[in-house]
Amino acid sequence: VLTIREKINAAIQDMPENEEIAQLLAGAYLHYFHCLRIVEILKGTEASTKNLFGRYSSQRMKDWQEIVALYEKENTYLG
Repeated sequence: VLTIREKINAAIQDMPENEEIAQLLAGAYLHYFHCLRIVEILKGTEASTKNLFGRYSSQRMKDWQEIVALYEKENTYLG
């Protein structure tokens, strides 16, 4: 969980201007479902960064997808 917290803290430093994301980040504690919502919002804001294969080339999107994957690894998000 500490690794996830560190990655979230790093990813927060590079966020787009978006009112809903700002509201999520204003909370004291970001959990799995907040991270899922951020990824959904980024799918809209980062849509222009898709490469030829349909993958996101945006580092911002890659960071948040990695955070969600870390939560899902070994069902950490259930805790």
